Amino acid sequence: MTNSADLDRLRWSWSAEAVGRLRSRLRGTSEVWESPDLAHVMVLGDSQVGKTTLLLRLLGVTDPVRAAEAARPLRAGQGRGKPATPVPVRYQWSGAPDHWSLVHGAQRPAEWLTSLQMEHRLASFRGGAGADRLRWESRDRPLEIGLPDRFAGPEPRVNLRVFDLPGLHAAGPQEREAVKALVAGYASVMDHVVFVLPADQFAEVVRDPVITENPFLAGWGEQPERFSLVFTRAFSGESVRRHLLSVLGPPGSPAWSRDRVVETVQRHYDGQLRVSELPSGNPDALFPVDIGDSWHELLRSDRSYAEAVAPACEVLLRHLSGTVARYSGTDRRYLAAPEIATRVEIVVQDNRRRRRAALGAARQTWREAKKAHAEALRLMAEAEASAEAARERMRLLLRSLDRLSRWPVPYKRPGRPEMKGHSVRAKQEEERTAWTEAARKAWEKWRNKYRDPAVPRLPPHDLSTKTREYYDELCGCCGQCESEWWKWRRWRSNTPDHCYGLMTAVDEGMRTRIRSALHAHAASATTRVSGIVAKAEQRCLLASRYVELTAQEVADAKSALDVLHEQAAEQQAEDAGNLAVVRSVRAVHDEENETYVRRLLCRAAASAGDERAWLFLAALRGVHDLNRMFP
Repeated sequence: MTNSADLDRLRWSWSAEAVGRLRSRLRGTSEVWESPDLAHVMVLGDSQVGKTTLLLRLLGVTDPVRAAEAARPLRAGQGRGKPATPVPVRYQWSGAPDHWSLVHGAQRPAEWLTSLQMEHRLASFRGGAGADRLRWESRDRPLEIGLPDRFAGPEPRVNLRVFDLPGLHAAGPQEREAVKALVAGYASVMDHVVFVLPADQFAEVVRDPVITENPFLAGWGEQPERFSLVFTRAFSGESVRRHLLSVLGPPGSPAWSRDRVVETVQRHYDGQLRVSELPSGNPDALFPVDIGDSWHELLRSDRSYAEAVAPACEVLLRHLSGTVARYSGTDRRYLAAPEIATRVEIVVQDNRRRRRAALGAARQTWREAKKAHAEALRLMAEAEASAEAARERMRLLLRSLDRLSRWPVPYKRPGRPEMKGHSVRAKQEEERTAWTEAARKAWEKWRNKYRDPAVPRLPPHDLSTKTREYYDELCGCCGQCESEWWKWRRWRSNTPDHCYGLMTAVDEGMRTRIRSALHAHAASATTRVSGIVAKAEQRCLLASRYVELTAQEVADAKSALDVLHEQAAEQQAEDAGNLAVVRSVRAVHDEENETYVRRLLCRAAASAGDERAWLFLAALRGVHDLNRMFP
């Protein structure tokens, strides 16, 4: 026999069926479908801004002494100024009066711990120098911590599950990457997100890339129903005090009513959002408070001011608790089914943004690769032209050297001397000078015709000495005709005519020797020009390799761009299909609800008595739930 408890368990079965149908038809939107039982509310903010104290208050720990006692093990032995939350944690009540519950690991058995054991257990999740290394992986499920029931206040307790993450500005690089991965994975499935912001640095926190780059968090200013902003140390700041005094007068005056203080401080921070060029518009979604250490500091520094703002701070905390409590009911997740379409649309929009960014980056890479390839081709052309110019320079030099080896030596012989020994001997010096001058003129004429800077501008420095040596060697003069010519005349049969004939015979030999000397002097340029040719050809080789490299980079960039275009086309089709699916959210729920209601009515028609009444009521409740879901 069916009773009310059975019908309560099946109350939302039709919605679960509808969601299952939609999920089976959607592609690439797994982040929208994370377990709805994980948590209702996520607390997100920097470390050391009062997150732990705030989440304890949200759970229902209202007594300051009990809150401090509960916070001690949750700090995991970390002192002030260090992150208290080493790993992602889901907080709830343990159900035991004096013991904490801790669930961790693949099998996830519950551990029951005392406060000291819990502190040590949480501390074990940190390790390494400076407690920077997390002993936790982003793919692991979060810890589940249950608070002992003795910490609960006298007010009715809400069965709330609060998800807390390591601070945005985490202890080290590994923790920062872990936080980013965690937020990306869980932000989409939270019913409500509470940003906990230091009142003097709130703009920096909400502009953190962890928030701005997450599509489910970036629109916090446009979805006030999903986000609350808590400003901690809100009453402690000097600017807030001055504002309250200027608007309400001195503390204790009639204007300092609880509601006036709440309204004034909320409007003040709404104005601060506008000044910081951040979204604003609903002051009721702002909760400026002082809690934990900052509240105790405020009491010690200015008790009268603290007592004046205490009622406003308390009502803001109660209002915040009421706001998040609305998302703790068992019906909330099912009634939020229409949000599936919104969440899928957010994913689609983020996909589009990522595709545009990826395609833009790929196009830019391709353009830069083509630009680099064009530059490489230009350098290659320059290198080839330079190499060819160097080779042509070498060819011209070799041709000029070849011409130099046959270059005319403009020797003008002095007149014939008197055929006497001493006269002939003296004439040799004139001829030596004439040959030296002829060699110099030959060099100058050749050098003026071939002006390559690698060729020495001046003739050999020892040209005069070498020319005289060549002349003396070829002439073979004995020198006797000048000092003892009469002996030479008497005892030798050779006459001055004979000696002059020897002087005449050096002509061809002198020309050959002079050309050789000039050629050897000019040929030193071939070494320098050969080096220039070698460098130019090496530059050509390097330029050719650079051309090949840039050509490959162009091909790779184009291939990557083509792949992205193909993937983008597939993803666009997938996104279009997903949008078509979510447009049918209402129709699918209508169908499943109708099937559920008809089934109940058929069972009611075949039943009698109380069971029949229960089934009719369940059918009516099903229709009512559908109308609540889609008003």
